[in-house]
Amino acid sequence: MVTNLVYKKIEVLDTIWLDAKKACKDGIVYNLVLAYEFKVSLTDSPFVTVHEERAREWQSEVAPSHLPFSHGQYFKGETGMQHVSNELKAKVASRRALLSLISMTDILGSGDAAIPSFMVAQFGKMRQTLYVTEYFRALEVGKFLPINLAEMALMIRKVIIGLERPETVRLVLLAFQAHLTPGFHCLERAPLDIATGVEIGATTAGHDLKKLLYWLEGKGGWPGARYESEIITSGLEGMVEGVKLCASRYPPQFLSALNLAVQSLRRVKELRISCSEERIIDGEYRKYVRHLEVAMNELRRALDGAA
Repeated sequence: MVTNLVYKKIEVLDTIWLDAKKACKDGIVYNLVLAYEFKVSLTDSPFVTVHEERAREWQSEVAPSHLPFSHGQYFKGETGMQHVSNELKAKVASRRALLSLISMTDILGSGDAAIPSFMVAQFGKMRQTLYVTEYFRALEVGKFLPINLAEMALMIRKVIIGLERPETVRLVLLAFQAHLTPGFHCLERAPLDIATGVEIGATTAGHDLKKLLYWLEGKGGWPGARYESEIITSGLEGMVEGVKLCASRYPPQFLSALNLAVQSLRRVKELRISCSEERIIDGEYRKYVRHLEVAMNELRRALDGAA
């Protein structure tokens, strides 16, 4: 039976975030549908301001170095937004006023490489209401949803330029799989993963323990382990090679733990490609974090001894 969608009227965008977290508190949710009606003025609300900087990074046509890609890279940045705006100006009920972030070309053979989870945003206007529908193949609701909502607000600001300003927005978010993941870092690469090989080599050769510790802390450790949705091993591998070249200056346990951490992270990467059993992957990831914590503790002891 087909029923009319009920839009929940809200006064703040925080409500969407809280509803999504509540829905996912007991685990993964398939086909999560969130439908809301709100005043268009909420696109300039404090909630958006808090998350706007990161939202703009994700909408930039050239991805910042700490992101594996940007949404704007896929929907062609301002060119894509101008397409939506032009469609609505010509025909407010256009079915082509949309942004598509991915094609089969991006998916085929992608393995475990990072690709957008945010896939489509479509817009339409009927009288004083702007309709916005967004589809996600996966949606992390704890840390990423606020950024996605801020992105939505930025898009609406641009879409309505040159149109008779709508009074309300009717937003539908559909996520094939929604999840609440503690420690999720929104695909942002750790500082170590964007450091050059030369920088890593110079840091290990210079025995800069504080910087090495900072880099390892950025790769994750208990408490608050970093959830690595994109598994990158090159930075840690570079650190291992650098430490080996001047091993006499470092505690043996540090190099040993660092080696074990790299081995476990490689194993996680392999499992992510070949295995869908989260329990097995999580077990190996926990091993990686434990080895990393041992390595960091060795650096902390060395720093305390040098103080």
